[in-house]
Amino acid sequence: MKKKHLIASALSLGLLGGAIAVPSAIFADSDAATNFASTSTYATHDEVKTPGNHDVGLFRTKDLFNVNLDGKSPLTEFSIVPGYGHVKIRVVNNSKSTLTFTLKHVDSGDYLFTKYVGAGEPFNWYSKDGFRNGMRSGKYEIQWRAGGAYVDASAWGISANSPDEL
Repeated sequence: MKKKHLIASALSLGLLGGAIAVPSAIFADSDAATNFASTSTYATHDEVKTPGNHDVGLFRTKDLFNVNLDGKSPLTEFSIVPGYGHVKIRVVNNSKSTLTFTLKHVDSGDYLFTKYVGAGEPFNWYSKDGFRNGMRSGKYEIQWRAGGAYVDASAWGISANSPDEL
């Protein structure tokens, strides 16, 4: 009789140990999953928050244009939406003559600037160099010229809500 109780007790302890050990083994990675979840980020509105309450602003940019320029005097049109007035324009002049480009705010009719890019040269323009608070929203156009020769260049523009994002 004692043998039966001993076997039953050992069996009970074994089952109890198994009932504790198996779920522990199954959920052993639950701490890792919890730690992973606590270090991930989540987005709300226009910012990213981390569990340590560190806010990191999202970069907000918009492509304005990306063009291959050819011809006598091509024209590039684009619009700047409110809140995205910080602009970068990148130009690569592939022609053998100096490239001239003039930026105009179409809505007001104001000519904002004229820039020159040497033959075979790249050029970057940032709005912070002339418009510290950013450019006004609205329609714009760029007139491209190469001193009477055909324009052979590529250009792209991007706008952002902060000059640091360019």
